[in-house]
Amino acid sequence: MIPISTLVDQSTLALLCEHDRVVQRYHRLFALFDWDVLPTRAAHLPDPHPHPESAYIKAFLVKLCEGKAYVTQLRSYLVEHPLLVLEVGFTPVLDPSAPYGFDVQCTVPGERWLRYKQQTLCHEHLRLLLGRTVQALCDEIPGLGETVAIDVKHIYAWVKENNPRVSHQPLQQRATTQRGSRLSSRRQAQPQSGAG
Repeated sequence: MIPISTLVDQSTLALLCEHDRVVQRYHRLFALFDWDVLPTRAAHLPDPHPHPESAYIKAFLVKLCEGKAYVTQLRSYLVEHPLLVLEVGFTPVLDPSAPYGFDVQCTVPGERWLRYKQQTLCHEHLRLLLGRTVQALCDEIPGLGETVAIDVKHIYAWVKENNPRVSHQPLQQRATTQRGSRLSSRRQAQPQSGAG
């Protein structure tokens, strides 16, 4: 959804999205997932237009792809890329005087809310989303997902024979053998004091 702006018309905004490399990179990534399995909006929230669950998941995918360790870094990145905010799917807070027709600061959820959503993200939604994607990949690529068992005993044997740091005798067993042999040799060296 592209909002209305007094500075840029719809066709120009769509053209900007098509030529923005960041937006296109994430558009291709998001196209790999089947987003239809997710609910369009959170029904339990009182806000009339809450952000869809898919927008949060897409934002957290951006966080992973960009290597952002903290939610504060993610939010800053999204605010710096307003067209990406539209691609992610956050419901824009309209502002006709803003350059893209919406207030980016108000559209992107706050750090505390993003942190909360990250901690309470519904695992069932993620399971559905990834399950459908994996199933689509298995349908597309024959043989994907089959279990293959390989015997690797010969690799372990080769490593054991050719690794100088690996001894054939366990370390604990070597230590007790050496200690025992030293004690028995000391006893033999000591003279026996006999009574009588």
